[in-house]
Parts: sequence; C-alpha cells; structure tokens
Amino acid sequence: MKALIIYVCFRDRWRRGAAGIGYYVEKETSSAVSLIVFLTLFFANFVISWIATIFVMDGSLKNAQSRQDS
Repeated sequence: MKALIIYVCFRDRWRRGAAGIGYYVEKETSSAVSLIVFLTLFFANFVISWIATIFVMDGSLKNAQSRQDS
C-alpha cells in the first residue's frame, strides 16, 4: 500500500510538471509541438515514477524486476 501511495504522489507531481512544460512550449512555439512534448512527458511519467518508487522503497535498483532472491 505504501508503494502505491508513493507511486501516485510521484505520478501526480510529474503530471503537473508535464502540463507546465507543455504550456510553456505552447506559448513559445505552437500547439502541435506542445502536444508532442506533453504526450512524451506524460507517458515517460509512468516509467520514471515507477523507477523512483522502487528506489525510494528499496534504496537501490538492484531488484527492479521483482525477481525472487535465491
């Protein structure tokens, strides 16, 4: 349960960052470029948040694929 809460917090923070960056890019360039930037950051958000959650929970990324220790 703790990992889920940490994951949601990371994901929400990155989502807000992606929206802010997308908004800034839209003001500087065009809405098409902004959409590409936002979607790239939005989907990268899931991977980055999961890796950050594993790092916070374990302190390292040695067992990132949840393999059983022998």
